[in-house]
Amino acid sequence: MNKKIELVKQLYDAFSKKDIHTILGLLSEDIEWGEPENPFNPAGGTRKGHSGFMEWINIGKDAEDILVLEPKHFLTSKDSVAVAGYMKCLAKPTGKVYESDFVHLVKIKDNKIQKFQEFFDTYIAGEAFH
Repeated sequence: MNKKIELVKQLYDAFSKKDIHTILGLLSEDIEWGEPENPFNPAGGTRKGHSGFMEWINIGKDAEDILVLEPKHFLTSKDSVAVAGYMKCLAKPTGKVYESDFVHLVKIKDNKIQKFQEFFDTYIAGEAFH
């Protein structure tokens, strides 16, 4: 299997186990972690470094539960992996569930994840939080 895909699959596995220690080990010290801005999504925006990632994690713990995170397709380029998949989440403040396809773009440098950018249906997510 491609080493870049293997690394990204390790990230998804660690997320499924809520293994923050392993996740941090996969991320570069200067990780750039982002998801689309949305006035109703408290975790939206871009955060940098391990401290920024932990800020994102802590916001996410209070804001939503990821019920399903299902990566389906992995595409690679010289330094990146694109992952297409499906997610289902519970917005804790409202108790509403939303579902969306997603694309994650993961840039890799020196066998560490340097950048993670998430794209999903921000409208439907915003409706769940509103």
